[in-house]
Amino acid sequence: MNDIHYWNRANFEGLLSLAAALRANPRLEDLAAHCELREKGLRREAFVRLEAFLEHTQRLEVPVQRELALQVLEAHWKRPEAHYFFTVPLREKFLEQVLEEWRAADIDDPVPLRSLALLRWDRDLLEQALRADPNDAGVRVALARLFIGAVDHATHHLVESRFLGDEDEAVAALDRAAFLLDGLADSSFLNSLRQDVKELNRLLCDWKQYRQAPEGAFPEWCRARGRDHDWWSIVYY
Repeated sequence: MNDIHYWNRANFEGLLSLAAALRANPRLEDLAAHCELREKGLRREAFVRLEAFLEHTQRLEVPVQRELALQVLEAHWKRPEAHYFFTVPLREKFLEQVLEEWRAADIDDPVPLRSLALLRWDRDLLEQALRADPNDAGVRVALARLFIGAVDHATHHLVESRFLGDEDEAVAALDRAAFLLDGLADSSFLNSLRQDVKELNRLLCDWKQYRQAPEGAFPEWCRARGRDHDWWSIVYY
């Protein structure tokens, strides 16, 4: 196995798993073949099959297009490690086009809104989808991850004693993330997100205490008080 395949192993294995899942529907054969060819490193041949799939979908009836779009999205969400799969042509020429037209044609249907929100990871769309169904676990998790990511970004220069953004907004974001994750069924992934919220809250509490009477650099201040944190490595070019 070459080095590129080794470090990207999950992606390549995910592509093969995707191909098998997609092939269950004959209309997705070209897309399944695309995945197999990408796994083999045959990029040019893979995109020929992708283009064939995209051309084929343009000739299908609208209900069939919608059904296929949902199947493709569901297959991808079950195998997110296959990041080579979600190409720009697949997103823009099929998935987003179908979902946007669906949403415009039936503004009261929550399905295209939810799918488009999760596809784009757009906060405003996710908030709309959550209002449509406050119990949607997928939407709740996606929003929680956005809030956690925002705080992670705001704190990643604390190793240099610098906070990015507004501290109160960071606290509110973590509170919102905790609320969104509350009540969802336990899993290793969700427990990891909850731990992220806990650790970031702990980091923010230490930072606020440090700011009241700063003494040296923040990481050293924490170590002197037995406050252990995982610090980002900052690389400047």
